[in-house]
Amino acid sequence: MTKVWITLTEPSAARIASQLSRRGFTSVCESVTEIEFFAPKFSPPDNIRTPDLLIFLSQHAALHYLDQLHCDAYGASKFLAIGPSTAEILRRAGLAVVEPAHASSEGLLASPLIQNIKANDQVWIVCGEAGRDILQQSLATRCNTSTVTLYRRGIRAVPNKEVADADIILVGSAQGFIEAAKVWQSVGGNPAVSFIVPSARVAELGLELGLTQVVNAGGMSSELLLKAVARIEHE
Repeated sequence: MTKVWITLTEPSAARIASQLSRRGFTSVCESVTEIEFFAPKFSPPDNIRTPDLLIFLSQHAALHYLDQLHCDAYGASKFLAIGPSTAEILRRAGLAVVEPAHASSEGLLASPLIQNIKANDQVWIVCGEAGRDILQQSLATRCNTSTVTLYRRGIRAVPNKEVADADIILVGSAQGFIEAAKVWQSVGGNPAVSFIVPSARVAELGLELGLTQVVNAGGMSSELLLKAVARIEHE
């Protein structure tokens, strides 16, 4: 039976593990990073008027926003989430949320909500530290943009040696790819392992890490990750 090591943090890891189990896969949930939440940081700090549009780049950002920032004053704001899992967190709080056709930064930029932004609109990008800044760069000259940073990812030790014989390793970011590769090498991991990554940008790290069996899922949705696992199974 194919064994999949899921290196993502919760709640993503448990959801993917459940879906893999229903399809007959064995999985191990051992994140290589951990989330540290902190008080909201606004950049620039003097541009914090009520947002017309809030863009959420992760489930962690959505969760901490609801816990720390959301209030009735934002009732007329529009909400855009990078993918279905992030959108679902916001919808459970009673918010009307739009998703892009493709769960990525590029997908967000192509969405009608962003395409129709006006110069005087106030847009909040709600995210974690050290993520991609493609949205910030694109929107900086088109509207009033504030980046709202709510958490950072730290490195987590992986004590579980069961990851060594994984056939497939799922990673969710460049940092996750680097840390998962380190752990896999340190435990003498299965040399035939395949890494599944969320984008071509992350896949390019494979050469730097000395890894050749890297599959680009083309996004972070459960559907795309499961399709990538199925592709490896049928090769």
